[in-house]
Amino acid sequence: MRTKAQSEHRHWLIFIGIIAIITIAGYFVLYPQTLFKPGERMFDLGYNLGLAGGLMMLTLLLYPLRKRVKFFENLGYLPSWFKWHMVFGILGPLTIIFHSTYHVYIPYIHPMGSPNAAVAMLCMLLVSGSGTFGRFFYTKIHHGLYGRQATVNELRAELEQSGDVKSLFSFAPAVEKSLEDFRVRADEYAKSSGLGLITFLTIGFRTALLSRSLSKELRRTMHTQAKESNFSAAQLQGMEGMFVDYREKIATYLGAVRDAATFHTYERLFSWWHIFHIPLVYMMVFSALYHVYAVHAY
Repeated sequence: MRTKAQSEHRHWLIFIGIIAIITIAGYFVLYPQTLFKPGERMFDLGYNLGLAGGLMMLTLLLYPLRKRVKFFENLGYLPSWFKWHMVFGILGPLTIIFHSTYHVYIPYIHPMGSPNAAVAMLCMLLVSGSGTFGRFFYTKIHHGLYGRQATVNELRAELEQSGDVKSLFSFAPAVEKSLEDFRVRADEYAKSSGLGLITFLTIGFRTALLSRSLSKELRRTMHTQAKESNFSAAQLQGMEGMFVDYREKIATYLGAVRDAATFHTYERLFSWWHIFHIPLVYMMVFSALYHVYAVHAY
């Protein structure tokens, strides 16, 4: 079954994909500058696109206020604020890119345009890209370490049936041993003091490979036992349903063990991300305000 977190992640990927398509399509429509120019007041389209995008980017500052200022703490649910913070963090830059008609001042390459607008655009894109990375780190730690460990313990309990304490995979000892070995190695990684960068970068890949290999081993074992027991067609069909269920349990368990093992590393990366992201936000606000001043002053 697809969990709520998996569904939200899938919806986010679809949203990002749609935005990417719109961004690429917009280039071919707006780059020739036949519809409007960024500073042109005719129909106010270019100006209002910049205004709308700027207001959306300023709205991003409300989220940290909601988290830290007591006056805002009763205004809506924090997860909803975070969701709209991310949505405006994507739609705002897209609107401003449309406002610029994809023309940005670049010395010696594209000297037309405003240098301060180019600085504001660069800061905005850095903030938006940084926010996307931050969301990825956030999803890895927002349940907390104890929540991750509780999930692993719950799944382990599912793999160990009550009564005779017989493992769910006792009929497939190779699968059972591999699951336990993976958990032990993951626990050792989680307890290590070093970052273990190579292990961290490869643990997801190893998890996917192990999930696939254990599924194959499980299918082979089940078919061997079915052949030895002379299963009927109806029994074989029922066995396929059981195999799908077992395969999902293996994948879910391995994923939970992986997430618990990598929690501290993601937590550290998230703290480093904050150090990088916050100054970019201030740079973006300052450069955007200066750009607005320059547009109206000159």
